[in-house]
Amino acid sequence: MTFTTLEDAGKFYRNYAKVAGFSTRVRSTNRKGNEIKNQLITCSREGKWKSKISPTEKTNLTAGLNCPARIYIHTLKDVGAWIISKVVLDHSHPCCPSKAEMLKQHRKLSMSIRRTIENNEEAGIRPSKTYQSFVAAAGGHRELNFIEKNVRNYITREVRNVSEQEDAKEFGKYLLRMKEKNQNFFFELELEEDQSIKFASWADARSRAAFEYFGDVISFDTTYNTNRYNLVCGSFVGVNHHGQSTLLGCSLMKNEEIESFKWLFQCWLRCMGGNAPKGFLTDQCASMKRALEAYIEQQMSEVVWNSHSKDSFDRNWNEFLLNFGLVDNKSLCRPSYMSSNLSGSPLLGRDEKHTKEEQAERESDAADFHTVIPCATKSSIEAQFQDVYTHQKFRELQAQFRGKVNCITRLTNSALGYSVYEVREQVFSSIFNKFVVTYDSVAAEIKCQCLLFESRGILCRHALSVLSFEQVSQVSPRYILE
Repeated sequence: MTFTTLEDAGKFYRNYAKVAGFSTRVRSTNRKGNEIKNQLITCSREGKWKSKISPTEKTNLTAGLNCPARIYIHTLKDVGAWIISKVVLDHSHPCCPSKAEMLKQHRKLSMSIRRTIENNEEAGIRPSKTYQSFVAAAGGHRELNFIEKNVRNYITREVRNVSEQEDAKEFGKYLLRMKEKNQNFFFELELEEDQSIKFASWADARSRAAFEYFGDVISFDTTYNTNRYNLVCGSFVGVNHHGQSTLLGCSLMKNEEIESFKWLFQCWLRCMGGNAPKGFLTDQCASMKRALEAYIEQQMSEVVWNSHSKDSFDRNWNEFLLNFGLVDNKSLCRPSYMSSNLSGSPLLGRDEKHTKEEQAERESDAADFHTVIPCATKSSIEAQFQDVYTHQKFRELQAQFRGKVNCITRLTNSALGYSVYEVREQVFSSIFNKFVVTYDSVAAEIKCQCLLFESRGILCRHALSVLSFEQVSQVSPRYILE
């Protein structure tokens, strides 16, 4: 192929890369004086850089996979044109056109988009609203080649002066429009006699589909109130495979009375096909919302996660109450052996927050697809998890692999393939914690006293130390949670 200019050739390859599902970079440019003679453009995953940082300490993402895909362009003598003289189309990695739009190279703000952003900034419109207008005009955020964080302006929201009844009417129209766009959009709306909102519950198709994957444990929160009509805004939140909050449904209620919650939960169950979650986390005790300062919460978190048995929890909890003078607090004297660090999120601008969460998940999915985190060790088990886990979960597991260096493993008993180990973990210069780890080689089952896997779904450093001692090269699929 020939091109009038070098820029045209580079633009052609970039456009091809977007359609094929990868990004490019200029690898080298040869000049003679001030004139460019030839240029090599490669896939951005070409090359595998050697870092001076120890692999055990390196956690930064790397895209290099020695990908051979490239084009070589050189000038034609006395013609004033450019020719692609060499092409390699094969890649060393999979390409995904649907994720290519999330690559930095393919995110572009056109001149008209920039002009609109500037005008909206002067008009006092929030950047999130500006972005939503682009989404609506394009027919969905997947049709845009940029994301919200590319819009850098800081603007404020324009408030319309309409009555509560008119807003309720407009909100009902909005829900109907969403239903018309996608029949899997679910909503129920109940109005008061004066036509103001009494109850409302809704979830889009994506939330309903996400519930099938991330609906095992749900956090429900109503600590947010709308600032105009004092309606209680509730959100059903799960956690996705990147450890991010994902919205599974929203609600508006006139009050927080028992009947309101009964209506809401029955409605939400209908929305999710009658399938109740395995775990349901909520805190409706208003008197305890901010009773504890942040440093107390940190101490409480340490008590919860560093207690490896009921006895140790009771002992640590009583010490916690004594230290902060909370012994007489009846609400805290009967702790429940269940905790969560899930954070709820309010609905901002109806489904604006939902769009942000979906965008964040798509960005993380794209990062997982186009980059890899180097293994910190030579363990084949770590490589096994590297291949199947998202970056967020793999980082959590890598922390346990690094923690292995502080563990001393000793076999205490063994019979018929069932072994009992004592793992001593050094936490300070002369302080060790002891953990009992059992390993069944026949069933390929391992269990540690710290119960990290049972509570977090991540194999602990103590179990990994035993697996290394047993020279296990691959863990059972039961320890790779979806």
